[in-house]
Amino acid sequence: MTRVTFDRLHSGCFTAVDLQGHAGYAEEGEDIVCAAVSSSVQLIHALLYNVQHIEVDTLIEEEGAHIRLTLPAHQLEEGQDALRAFHLHLSELAQDYPEFIQVTEVYKDAAD
Repeated sequence: MTRVTFDRLHSGCFTAVDLQGHAGYAEEGEDIVCAAVSSSVQLIHALLYNVQHIEVDTLIEEEGAHIRLTLPAHQLEEGQDALRAFHLHLSELAQDYPEFIQVTEVYKDAAD
């Protein structure tokens, strides 16, 4: 299962998204859920980094199937539309494939 966690401030502002695990819908190369998640991660990263020029902190660990995108504190506002759209997209994917993707939110203080 792919577990997606969106970090939010108590104000509702997204600060980061963490994705871990393989969906397990099908064999590697045939897994449409994994392909959808991977493609959307690439799109959001390109939007944030290349289009909006937000210096998003990116962690990629292929061994553990782990990706984390974190917005810099001084550019939180600029990244909200992208992360809201990403949250909506992955939440709808989770509704369609609840056994293979889970989306949660964790609320944090600004200092965390």
